[in-house]
Amino acid sequence: MSPTTRRWLSRFVRLAVTVAAVAYLYTKVSWYDQVSLAEDPAKSFRMLSRPGENPMRLDDPETGRVFTAPHSQLASDAQMAPFKRRPVEPGLRNIVRRMNLKWALLAVVALAPTTIILGWRLRYLLAMQHIEMSLYEATLLTFAGNFFNFALPGTTGGDIYKAYHIARHAHRRTEGVTMVFLDRAIGLISFLLLAAVCILFSWRSSALGPLGKLVGVLMAALFVGSTIFFSKRFRRWIRYDALLSRLPMADRLRRVDQTAFSLRYHPRQTAIALLVTIVNHGLLALGVMYFARAVGMPHPTAAQPARSLAEFYLACMLSMTVGYVVAAVPISFQGFGLMETVYLRVLAAGGWGTSGQVIAVCLGTRLLQLIWSLPGIVVPWLGLRRPPADEAAAIGASEGETIPPG
Repeated sequence: MSPTTRRWLSRFVRLAVTVAAVAYLYTKVSWYDQVSLAEDPAKSFRMLSRPGENPMRLDDPETGRVFTAPHSQLASDAQMAPFKRRPVEPGLRNIVRRMNLKWALLAVVALAPTTIILGWRLRYLLAMQHIEMSLYEATLLTFAGNFFNFALPGTTGGDIYKAYHIARHAHRRTEGVTMVFLDRAIGLISFLLLAAVCILFSWRSSALGPLGKLVGVLMAALFVGSTIFFSKRFRRWIRYDALLSRLPMADRLRRVDQTAFSLRYHPRQTAIALLVTIVNHGLLALGVMYFARAVGMPHPTAAQPARSLAEFYLACMLSMTVGYVVAAVPISFQGFGLMETVYLRVLAAGGWGTSGQVIAVCLGTRLLQLIWSLPGIVVPWLGLRRPPADEAAAIGASEGETIPPG
């Protein structure tokens, strides 16, 4: 199969999965408020009247009959507990209309430092390879990289952009380009570690189900893979250098390998980079929690009484970290549908909010990241132009999508 055919086949699969994800989410979210009455709590009616209006004007989706009912006929929380729903389930339209702007603004502010933190991390990792870059330039590259990742199709365009400019200015080009992708790999490792910690703290909850096992398998694979990769004894046993020398572009691959292997000799610097990344992801989770508060979460019900804010933050952290890990599977555009499914599994099934609210939180989180990537639009105008198509293809030829942002 030619590279062009493989590329178009990959795009078709991603488009098909994305369309299927949209269809799935459509079944989970209603545009209008849904109402359940005491006489038949299992059935939902579409509310046509404005919130708070009494009597309510309802539409029966099965018969198309429009009728009125007073609030006194609403089902109780106890009746709705077996169905894990509320008597009045807000639709996406009214969720957006009733959004608390104060909490939404706090969510935007929570993400403000993240790009600067990631710019510092990129500069710090490059310095480990004796590649000098100012914090200003590293931050500009990060803004531009985020814009190309979040605002355009695909998720590695920003990495190729950063790798291109680092390769142009660095005296050690291969090492610089390798560090860009190791920079993203550290972000993925941080997501995995945080997800594992969240699962450990909430081990009694079955909210994740099979996804929890997936995180466990990935953590085990990370541990085993890292142990093998950084083991000098294992390398000697399999004659790693001899095997590497037989591959195409052996000299370049050897430099890439040496760059990655050099992390073994910088444990303190690597740990600092990982710790900074964890702080960055903590801010992302804070933004998720603030946006969830903006759409009315958490909302206690008879089935799920009030719980602490610390528990809610942990649930938001679990949703975000596992969501990004699962979204790293390159079968849809920007991981769409995969991340939303995780959020529904943790937050909606966990009783923190309705499906509509949870989808609003997930889409809002994507919007927050897009907002903070918009300054990257001006970066090419400051002299850091986009790489030509042939050079971008050469840089990204061996880079497999997808690594989640951060």
